[in-house]
Amino acid sequence: MPKKFVCLLVFNLTLTEIILSGNVLIWPTDGSHWLNIKIILEELTQRNHNVTVLASSATLFINSNPDSPVNFEVIPVSFTKSNIDSLIEHMVMLWTDHRPTPLTLWTFYKELGKLLDTFFQINIQICDGVLNNPKLMSRLQKGSFDVLVADPVTICGDLVALKLGIPFMYTLRFSPASTVERHCGKIPAPASYVPAALSELTDQMTFGERVKNAISYPLQDYIFQSYWGEWNVYYSKVLVYFGKSQFFMSLLSFIFLISSSL
Repeated sequence: MPKKFVCLLVFNLTLTEIILSGNVLIWPTDGSHWLNIKIILEELTQRNHNVTVLASSATLFINSNPDSPVNFEVIPVSFTKSNIDSLIEHMVMLWTDHRPTPLTLWTFYKELGKLLDTFFQINIQICDGVLNNPKLMSRLQKGSFDVLVADPVTICGDLVALKLGIPFMYTLRFSPASTVERHCGKIPAPASYVPAALSELTDQMTFGERVKNAISYPLQDYIFQSYWGEWNVYYSKVLVYFGKSQFFMSLLSFIFLISSSL
């Protein structure tokens, strides 16, 4: 094989490698969900992507490894690891003591709603730790990320992606009874064969199980409406501020262009 051809082939392969590699930002969730994200990280790094993980300063399992090619950006928060540990322990105990059977549906979802209030306060700190942190946002902007991959259980990854002006993708279905996916994502969810999340049903249901599934959807929507309502308020504040900032920057650019032409 001619030497010139070999050199050309190596050069083309080098360019291809550069094109196929990208900068990926990860928005994870602590606990067992981190195991799911770690598999994604391993696949991304094996394909020569540059990966950065956004993690709070108080995590149980999300730790940087000196030998790992993955970068970490720390989000400052005031809660501690014990708060996360306690929350996970209470969720496990709830599932053990009040599994969602026809007799315990109301108790289970009501108690889960209380735990979600605690998780909301923790999650808000993580969101504010990024969105209201100019230094961190500046570093992320300079990172020139191509995409954000988010575990949606920790809400706010989409807002971070919006602030950075990059696309994002979720790693799993996450909301109870797929409430967010149904109302925001508009996914089809016929109760006759699409089981509500947390109902412990499959797509193969008896008539009685279909009745339980049909009840699960509106019941979970009702129980969690206050939780999603709190996020509606938070998202509205962030998006309104973001919209005003975008308008102000566009106005400044317009004024600059007009002044330059005079």
